[in-house]
Amino acid sequence: MNKVKVTFIVTLGLIIILGCFFITSSAAEPIKIGAVLPKSGNYAEHGEMELIGIYLAVEDFGGEVLGRPIELVEADDENNPDIGSRRARNLIEVEGVKFLMGGVSSSVGLAIGGVCEEKGALYLATNQNSDDFASVGYANKYMFHVAPGMDSLVRGAAEYVAENLGKKWYFITHDYSWGHSGTKWARNMLDQVGAEEIGEIKVPNGTRDFSSYLLTIANSGADVVALTVGGLDLQALYMQMNEFGLFDKMAVWCTLGNYEDSYPLNPEQRGMYIGVEAYWKESPGMIELSNRVKEGYPNAPLSVASANTYQGWLGMTALLKAIEKAGTTDVDAVIKAMEGMVICDNLRLEPTYIRPWDHQFLGVYPFVRDLQVEGVDIFEILFTYDSKDYARSLSENPLDLTAE
Repeated sequence: MNKVKVTFIVTLGLIIILGCFFITSSAAEPIKIGAVLPKSGNYAEHGEMELIGIYLAVEDFGGEVLGRPIELVEADDENNPDIGSRRARNLIEVEGVKFLMGGVSSSVGLAIGGVCEEKGALYLATNQNSDDFASVGYANKYMFHVAPGMDSLVRGAAEYVAENLGKKWYFITHDYSWGHSGTKWARNMLDQVGAEEIGEIKVPNGTRDFSSYLLTIANSGADVVALTVGGLDLQALYMQMNEFGLFDKMAVWCTLGNYEDSYPLNPEQRGMYIGVEAYWKESPGMIELSNRVKEGYPNAPLSVASANTYQGWLGMTALLKAIEKAGTTDVDAVIKAMEGMVICDNLRLEPTYIRPWDHQFLGVYPFVRDLQVEGVDIFEILFTYDSKDYARSLSENPLDLTAE
């Protein structure tokens, strides 16, 4: 009888203790993280797939860090720098957000990064590729660049293009920060790989009719079209290049492309050589991420994880790991914890390294050709390269963003 009483008392005590724990845990102040990305416009599908990756990373942490629940606060940047920066400012000043991430357009991301520097909030630019994010005059200590810069993407592919596809290059440039970066680095590689520039056409964001441009290119004598164009504009360009028979006349090198750009096309409309940031079939971890997308988000634009999904996942994973490492949500402490971080459990075959002096994430990236096949396995990986071998060195880009 006494044993029963003791057992009851101990059990009751444990219930009270556990009950207090859950009450305390559930009452803990949430850590708000802003996800500012396009939900409309040229990059809407990219933004949707990125947001899925962000949520999957939060799920991997059980929805909390440092014993506090994670609260995602979403905002549509509408692919517009003014709107994106205004909504980022609102998240910081009104919602009390200290950590922000997301984005596809480089111009929008740079605007958000400027707001975060002013307000002392941490920003992870997850899917923008302009190397301005890690360049003198644009970079700041509150901004990290998750996606590879166009310096490494273009320099890593240029030799292959010159040796295998042709040495007379005609550029098509999306006329904003990211597009300029792609063409700049391809142009800078001309002498090194023995190629020559035949011409350049700049196209505004939102261009859907490329017919007049393609007539000029078709008669230019170029053997490679080197294009840095993205989103729905790129899909329109793809289809019109096919209609004009450009794939039969010359090779098409997309300095950076996404699965979202190729998959919606009819198989016969494909045929580009593309620098990509990730491919869903490249590793067991990426395949598993794709399975989670398919099972958890049946209405998503894609049934596999795209590079946008992965970069959203990686950015959130890095942030939460840094908060854990710092043991605090103090922004300066989290920045310091992120600098120099090596992420081994990154779903890829090689780790990701966050370079301290310019806040650039470095990893291994595939160069692919998109295939004229049905189904979801539409990329053939031609080779991979390590961005640390091609990203600008400290002597090329003298920065010091390291937290004191």
